[in-house]
Amino acid sequence: MANWCVNTVLFNCDPDKLEKIEQLFNEMALQEKETREGQLPPFIQSEEGYCHDIYTEGGTIYYETKWVPNTDIIMQIADYYQVDFTHEYSERGFDIFGEANYEQGVLKDVRLEEEDFELFETDEQGLFTFMGTSYESEEELLEDLLERKKDQLDNSKGYKR
Repeated sequence: MANWCVNTVLFNCDPDKLEKIEQLFNEMALQEKETREGQLPPFIQSEEGYCHDIYTEGGTIYYETKWVPNTDIIMQIADYYQVDFTHEYSERGFDIFGEANYEQGVLKDVRLEEEDFELFETDEQGLFTFMGTSYESEEELLEDLLERKKDQLDNSKGYKR
């Protein structure tokens, strides 16, 4: 049985393109209900990355994939429609938690690494603790860790020659 990766995608584009993309995902959702199989857009040729339990709400696309996120598929959709996106994904069984941003053909994918999941503790009341701060939910803590990681990457100076 597969572990399910939860995916949330927000395409950044004009309302007309967003409507076409939502229509595509709504049609895939209907097809999934009929066939009981994961779906990909008809212009994507792939053996993996199928979307399951698809729904759209307020311009945001929600779906699940088996085991890992399908950012490469979302990039192909974005290229097809010539749009940008933000893709958040999470699969706790394999310690996968991250966010991919695709803007003008450039992908920035930031995810927590295995050692990031070792930075916090859980107490006997079920609270998660990281650097003296308590969190009621693991989701809230992981979001904070991811934001810290993104800030570190944004503020890194890099190397100069």
